[in-house]
Amino acid sequence: MVSPMVKTFGVVSLVTAAMIYAIYLGYFDSVQTELGRQFYAERYSAKWRKILPPWLNMPYNTFVNFGYVILGAFYCAKTSVALERKQIQASDSYLFYSFNIMSTFYGAIQALRILTQFHRAAVMDQWYTLPFFMWVYIWSCHLDSGIGLKGMTFWTALSLLSYLLTLIHTHGFEIALAFHIAVAVYGAITIYRKFPIEEAQGPFVWALICCVGFVVLKLVDLELPKVNQIFEKISGHFLSKIADIFQIYFVNKYFEILTEHKHSIENKKKK
Repeated sequence: MVSPMVKTFGVVSLVTAAMIYAIYLGYFDSVQTELGRQFYAERYSAKWRKILPPWLNMPYNTFVNFGYVILGAFYCAKTSVALERKQIQASDSYLFYSFNIMSTFYGAIQALRILTQFHRAAVMDQWYTLPFFMWVYIWSCHLDSGIGLKGMTFWTALSLLSYLLTLIHTHGFEIALAFHIAVAVYGAITIYRKFPIEEAQGPFVWALICCVGFVVLKLVDLELPKVNQIFEKISGHFLSKIADIFQIYFVNKYFEILTEHKHSIENKKKK
């Protein structure tokens, strides 16, 4: 019997491959992306130049992406343990696995963009960001009243198709991202109202703070070196990725707490 993690890995891989293929066919070649070192504050220091190859000219912004992979792998392992101990159900595990397998893929995609500065890698980086936020809403619906395969497919497809805005508007990605963030926050608040437990407040607030940090730090990346030269090494872009990794961690923690709480209530009713 195929395990839930293997099934989920197959589905996420298939969707990711379809996205890559669509980009390969050139459907998004007209999308505007930021390419080149001029869009990043990080500077290649003499220290790194002696150690690293010339093509690895933004080491901090490259290596930070391992954080996504490590965190995703950690939560996949944690989900497997929780499933084995029957702390969560198989339907819950699909949500955890999907979110964290996406995290591992996202780390690789972002590293590829930093290293190559290819337009199509930048498109994939942008596009892959959107399902992350939509998954928070899907997760909330699952805990609320169940969403089912059709519901998951609909909202995921809507999320992916929203990237088509980039073909009709210069700021199409920003519009789509703002919509996704709003939907994610709405979903998280809605499910908290159903299960208003104090333990979940901290992860929710920290996830929100990290989300703001993820957006703002990236926007001010080129401005921060004017404040202090340290931001030419520990750049705003690098710090935004740190905030993003912690955002993924706190989202996991939030839904972990709510999932366990929901099952606790259900088990008490059965007794």
